[in-house]
Amino acid sequence: MNDETEILLKMHEEQWIHARHSEDQRATVTNLVITLASAGIAFIAQTGLNPTKLPITVLLIVLGFYGAFTSEKLSERSRYHIVRARLLRKRIDELNPNAKLEQLKEEAETYHKTRDSSMYEFKLHYLWLALHLAIAFTGIFLTLIVLR
Repeated sequence: MNDETEILLKMHEEQWIHARHSEDQRATVTNLVITLASAGIAFIAQTGLNPTKLPITVLLIVLGFYGAFTSEKLSERSRYHIVRARLLRKRIDELNPNAKLEQLKEEAETYHKTRDSSMYEFKLHYLWLALHLAIAFTGIFLTLIVLR
């Protein structure tokens, strides 16, 4: 293996590490938001929904939207690093045509598309986003009830 390929491989690995780090951060933020939201909802359930709980319902709204925004931003960062890794892999394949990296990737993608066609197009970040928005909308719903 030549020096250029080794450098590209190292850079490729680095990009995947960055992408994974963004996904880990998203999971951490989501866990924190869910924990705080669960505590707030549990407190409301234990003590009853009344005007004194307005700060908690507003906090749920803020937590939900913060989580949604942060999740989307971290998803964007992850995609950025994945694109960079793919471009590096493409260059490695050009330098080492016998490795057939692009051909193997396309074969795996074709197999995956046919095997899991119903879920292939569905983006995972929509699930993360829906979770956070559900928290925000729960906060909005509870706030409206308190204000009535």
